[in-house]
Amino acid sequence: MANEAHSITDVLREDQRQALHDRGVEVRFPEGQTIFWEGQPSRSVLVIEHGHIKVTRRAADGTEVILAVRGPGEVMGDEGVLMGEVRSASVTAITEVAGVDIAADSLLSFIEEERLWPVMYKAAVWRRRESDQQAVLARMGVKNRLARWLLELAAEFGSLRGEDWVLDVPVSQNDLANRIGASRDAVAIALRQLREQGLVSTGRRQITLHDLEGLRRLTV
Repeated sequence: MANEAHSITDVLREDQRQALHDRGVEVRFPEGQTIFWEGQPSRSVLVIEHGHIKVTRRAADGTEVILAVRGPGEVMGDEGVLMGEVRSASVTAITEVAGVDIAADSLLSFIEEERLWPVMYKAAVWRRRESDQQAVLARMGVKNRLARWLLELAAEFGSLRGEDWVLDVPVSQNDLANRIGASRDAVAIALRQLREQGLVSTGRRQITLHDLEGLRRLTV
């Protein structure tokens, strides 16, 4: 994972983390629950402490597109709060999620008091850049797009076990299809091809990457 800070929590001191936590209310969400809906007023943010979520947006044809998968330490919903706009995407728990819900006014006053506006700006730019990468992915084949996102997931959520990388976040074939803009059948075929090449293996809601360099060669 890159060393650059992508979230407000990446740069907080321990006392600041506690101060931010104390401004909110502890919340829990079961797997599958939508936490924020696209188009809702941005009245609060969620600081994830445990679990993982997916960020999705509706495309023009009504299909769901996965923009990102996020985990502990991430702040969700901050862009809408900072800009005073409605939520630009939906956030759904893909595992049980525990975190802290912080009201918009409380977050803004915290950022002002701690002089954290530059950090928030950098995080917003990074996330916008990530969204722009979808235009690049759209010009690649399904297997190539899939290989690219598997590498991103490994960098963000993977754990090294022996010589393999295991994705420590449950991702279904539907999730993969939505994320890379392909049909579920096309993703199933691409996964089979990657398995046949010895690059990955799959189990129930688990993917293991055996050859990162081989996957990287598919992305160039």
